Amino acid sequence: MIEYVKLNCPFCNKKTISAIYFPPVIQSMTTRSAGAGKSTKFFKTKEKYEINSGCSNCGKSQKDVEKALKEGKKDTEKEKRILERLKKQGLFTDEITTKF
Repeated sequence: MIEYVKLNCPFCNKKTISAIYFPPVIQSMTTRSAGAGKSTKFFKTKEKYEINSGCSNCGKSQKDVEKALKEGKKDTEKEKRILERLKKQGLFTDEITTKF
């Protein structure tokens, strides 16, 4: 049930990333003991994407693409706007002051 898929690049939004898709699967685990007998537990594994290549369009490496898909891409412009808004409100200062 493994599929080869093309994913959108998190940086340029074009379908240039090749990956292997592992669908969720239900697995069983059986434990046996002399006194308790046999017990079977079922659990579901998560779906998984294994990235095979980087982006050929924007030039990002395979590690950069994996990190962006796993953790999410940081929006530096948004962070700058938030810091400016906090500075205007007086809630954020560049200096770190500690009391002893």
